[in-house]
Amino acid sequence: MGFDMDRKKTGKEAKMLMRARDPRVNKQILAVLDQGEAIVENISTSGGFLKTEARFPRGESFNLNLKVMGRKTIRMVCESQRCNDSGVGFKILQFKNSKEDLFNQYVEQQFESLKQFGDSRVFTTEIMITLKDTNVFGNVYFSNFIEFQGVIREKFLLATVPDLHDLLTRTSIRLVTVDTYNKFISNAFFGDVIQVELTTSAIKAASCKLNIVFKNKNTGELIGKGYQTFCVVKANGKVIRLPDELLGPLDFYQEVAS
Repeated sequence: MGFDMDRKKTGKEAKMLMRARDPRVNKQILAVLDQGEAIVENISTSGGFLKTEARFPRGESFNLNLKVMGRKTIRMVCESQRCNDSGVGFKILQFKNSKEDLFNQYVEQQFESLKQFGDSRVFTTEIMITLKDTNVFGNVYFSNFIEFQGVIREKFLLATVPDLHDLLTRTSIRLVTVDTYNKFISNAFFGDVIQVELTTSAIKAASCKLNIVFKNKNTGELIGKGYQTFCVVKANGKVIRLPDELLGPLDFYQEVAS
């Protein structure tokens, strides 16, 4: 009996040690299965949890393609570890096309981003309404919310991209707005402080969508919400791929539709 107890204890300690060496990061990632699209809710270098209606009995293997950084696909073979109404926990058996290093770098980058940006996947900032933002009726003129979107974009990049000034100067790139939209919901007035929440979506090779929500900081009332899609161009006007310096923050704050 003593041997069995020691063996159980050793096994428990081994599992605890394995968990300590293999931490998971909470990150929604678009995944593609043979059965259709799903969402990875947390991930580590050895496995994770997949939110899906598909059912995989314990021990069954399946193909999983992860869409990361907006333009990269990592293909892998996984094995179901547990399955419930929410989805399936899985471990990674094999990477295809020698993408293991890329995947490990991506997971490590997520942990580094958590240290840099914190636990929230929503970038939050504030805008103080001044007299110049209002019209003769005292409320914020509707078109100013489009201008605010540009301010928020710049505040977001300044807060999340190290050496942004150097990047823009060295590469001579420009951020160009492709399209923009804002839905007016309620008024804001002189002296109000607007809390702004930003997430990203639809990250592609050369463009990204910024989703922006405006709220009254004191009351929590929703003022408006909309989006802005931008791309990156060179000095000659040619559209180019999003620089890696931008991709990290954009990916970190990505909102994946469930």
